Amino acid sequence: MPLYRDEKPLVADWFQVHEVTVSGANRVTYEDVLERLRLRSGETLFSVNSTELVDRLKSHPWIKEATVNRALFHTLAVTITERRPAAVLRTPSLNLLWDEEGRVLSVLGEEDDPVLPVLVGVDPRRLIQGQAQSRQVARAGIELAGLVGQAVEGRPQVDAGNPENLVASVQGLRFQFGPSSFEEKWDRYRKLQPTLRARADNGSGQFRSEIDLRYPGKVIVRERG
Repeated sequence: MPLYRDEKPLVADWFQVHEVTVSGANRVTYEDVLERLRLRSGETLFSVNSTELVDRLKSHPWIKEATVNRALFHTLAVTITERRPAAVLRTPSLNLLWDEEGRVLSVLGEEDDPVLPVLVGVDPRRLIQGQAQSRQVARAGIELAGLVGQAVEGRPQVDAGNPENLVASVQGLRFQFGPSSFEEKWDRYRKLQPTLRARADNGSGQFRSEIDLRYPGKVIVRERG
């Protein structure tokens, strides 16, 4: 026993954490990782709890998944999977950047990201607080924006102010989808899209129509002024 007590400080020194490596990080900085890990002075590869460290890392808004591995003799190797921006929530006072799960990544203020679709009509306070219903509406809006954006050139905007009737707008077209079954309704529209475009085209290559997909088996077209 005395011999073990004498060797214990030496063994701890052999495996004390001196270095943290980080891979997979783009928006997350090295300093962010160290701040989330909160390693104590004198921490060793054997004293750290990998599960706790991963949970701390995932509390960062940009970190979706993380792993922490021990690398002899003094290194913790952190691998990060970051969340990907999916849409901009536009409000009268600020813009929020969020991912496909409806999680807020950052506050843009008055700035914008013109590459991403726009969502309006969602209360940003409830979204920041993680309210389940607001996040569900946000996910539905992002799903809808993705469908429209794949088929129609331009930047889609989805109005989720009425969760029972999500409305997407792009390039003069306005789509009323209702609350769900977006893919089936969109497929219905896509089958008629060439005919509708030919009829609605005013000769300038631009047209303004409202496409109502709320009713089963129907595609209702209304001209807009």
